[in-house]
Amino acid sequence: MDVWLTDEERLLRETVRSYLDGKIAPLVAAHERDRTFPWDRLAGLYDLGYVRGVVPAADGGDEAGHLALAILMEEAGRCWGSLRTTLNVQTMVAAVLSRFGTAEQKDRFLRPMLAGRRFGWFGVTESDAGSDAGALRTLGRPDGTDLVVNGRKLYITNALHADFGLLLIRVAGTDGLTMLIVDRAESPYQAFDIAHMPVRATTSCELAFDDVRVPAANVVGEVGRGLGVAMSAVNLGRLNMAMGAVGLAQACLEASIGFARAREQFGRPIAGFQLVQQMVVEIATLTETSRLLGYRAARALDAGLPGRYECSMAKYYCGESAGKAATLALQVHGGAGLMEESPVERYFRDAREATIPEGTTQLQILHLGKELLGVSAMR
Repeated sequence: MDVWLTDEERLLRETVRSYLDGKIAPLVAAHERDRTFPWDRLAGLYDLGYVRGVVPAADGGDEAGHLALAILMEEAGRCWGSLRTTLNVQTMVAAVLSRFGTAEQKDRFLRPMLAGRRFGWFGVTESDAGSDAGALRTLGRPDGTDLVVNGRKLYITNALHADFGLLLIRVAGTDGLTMLIVDRAESPYQAFDIAHMPVRATTSCELAFDDVRVPAANVVGEVGRGLGVAMSAVNLGRLNMAMGAVGLAQACLEASIGFARAREQFGRPIAGFQLVQQMVVEIATLTETSRLLGYRAARALDAGLPGRYECSMAKYYCGESAGKAATLALQVHGGAGLMEESPVERYFRDAREATIPEGTTQLQILHLGKELLGVSAMR
């Protein structure tokens, strides 16, 4: 795929891959087993362009392009699904704060975040509101200079560890939705981890807000305009998910090639068996085509285009392809792939996540169908 990258972009990929292979990959097995995450390593990754890359220099960022972000997220996905998921959320939070935050909000939250001293969560989903954000029920009641918040959020990534978050709510007496910054120190809320199958080194939390007072000064953007604030990060999140899935597929390909060359049956390496070659070739083809769609989406955003169609298509195809690639990789490995000591077992679990967050496969199809046919299947 070098033909699609500039010399600078190839150097970025090589530098990041070398760093992740040397500094992060050796930690993965232990953290997956213990369901912990090396938060202290994120600041070093930010120096490579993660999270800071989407933030303008004026706000303390690196102001990199979306193609650079795509490369970074692919390499994170190749290394560790839990890392890619964590970086995705931090990137989305940083992008929202940079675009809509006040100077005071940036000083309190964004700049410490870019330095690796604060970590955020992104709180939209509820038990009856996922893809349909209009069904949100978490409510903020104005009381003096505060909003008193009551409600529940569900499946919020890394909220157990993060010390603040972006919370999408309704404000009593207003139309639309509103985005708030909730600082756990000044507005204590409860967070409960929910045991989950993929990306085991992250937490997936239920958040409980019972008469939690949040300063009205923590509103991001304008009251009633929060859905637009949240959706401003949707392309970013979908591109991140898509390219993370490409990285996972690449990891499946590398693992399958290595295993097929080393594993012998009937007196010779299984790499020489026709059906094994068919599976490996299919993994390679899924990986290459996914990467092309991801690059196309990134180039569209870098060209100043809306990019929603391109990012939705990449999220749809790359996520589904990662699942197919992981299934094939496990089949190549046979019984060995079912063991937790094999990275393919983790790839298989993590691939299931690729089709759900930032809009399920089915939601992406509906977005694409509306774009192509001019008719919405939802509303």
